[in-house]
This record gives sequence, C-alpha cells and structure tokens, in this order.
Amino acid sequence: MDSALVAGLQAPAPVKCTLVRIALTAGAVCLTDGGFVAFDAGSGAELYLGEHPEIGALDSVSSVTDGAEATTTRVEVVILPRDNVAAATLGAPANQGARVQWWEGVVDPETGGLVGAPLLKFDGEIDKPRLSVGDSWALTLECGTQAERQLEPNADFRLNHPFHSKVWPGELGLVNVTNVTRKIYWRQQAPSVIKG
Repeated sequence: MDSALVAGLQAPAPVKCTLVRIALTAGAVCLTDGGFVAFDAGSGAELYLGEHPEIGALDSVSSVTDGAEATTTRVEVVILPRDNVAAATLGAPANQGARVQWWEGVVDPETGGLVGAPLLKFDGEIDKPRLSVGDSWALTLECGTQAERQLEPNADFRLNHPFHSKVWPGELGLVNVTNVTRKIYWRQQAPSVIKG
C-alpha cells in the first residue's frame, strides 16, 4: 500500500472514495461515489465522475467474496442507470467479459486530488448483469476474475469425431472411433496411483 495513502487513511477525518473503471466496448466508463477525481489507471489520466452523463451513477460495490469449489473471488458493482439505453448498454452481450477494476482511495479536501495511489481491491471482468426494477432502476454487474474461466468444466473437449473435426476440419482420424475408454486429463494432472 502506498505510504501517502496510509497517511491519508490515518488522518483524523479521511475523505474516502471508491473508484470503478469499466472497459466497455464503446469506451471506458469511470465512476466514483461522489464528486469527481482524476486518476491514471495505467492508460493516461481519466476523469472519474459521480454521475456519468450517458451511463448513470455508481450506487455501491459489494465486499469481495472468496471463492469456493468451482468459483473464484467475486464482487458486485451496482449502477443506477440513467435510462433504458444506459441499462441496455451496460447489459449488452458484447460487454460480457469487459474488464472491471475497483480501487479505494482518499481525497485531499483542500486540493480535491487523490492522496497517494489508491489501493486496487479487484481486477476482473463482467460475468452477467442483473436488472432490478422497483422505486428506481438498479443494474448489478456480477463480476468474477479471469481465473474463474480455468475452473469451468470442459465437457466439449473430448476425444470424439465432432470435436476432432472442429479443431482439424476435414481430418477423419476419429470418424470410426467409438467408446473411447482412455481418460484424457485436460488442464490438470492425472491423479497419482498409490501402489502397495
């Protein structure tokens, strides 16, 4: 953690801020939980807004949940979309897998700038959006890490003719092979056999 950020957090009344950057296909959306602040996440300084003119406002970011079994670290980013166009943009299938980054920082009340470098809490991607309609609209972006893809079952990667011909079009090496009993271990080591 940046030493200036640590000092800022230890100040008598720190002004904390949340920064969220969503790299949509149409361009990055940079949101903060109030006001505005400039921050360079690695691709040049960008302005993080309390309310994006086309998308809407950041409502909340859930705490990080640890993975269990076939899941990894996950977080939910709740956005109050400006209108149905903004909700459709955020929930568009083309944006599934878009990079989502979340930082926690401190704002200097005298200058309005960040104190030190904000702490990166999450770096992942949009898994799926969930729209809630009530007194107001809220779009929850369920986000996971890229490592979660490594835990997905690969049922389609099998030693059979359809998969073989998909990988090597026109190759008929497995056209007459049926009932393959030899297990192929994909993305993992074969279990060790204890001989006694």
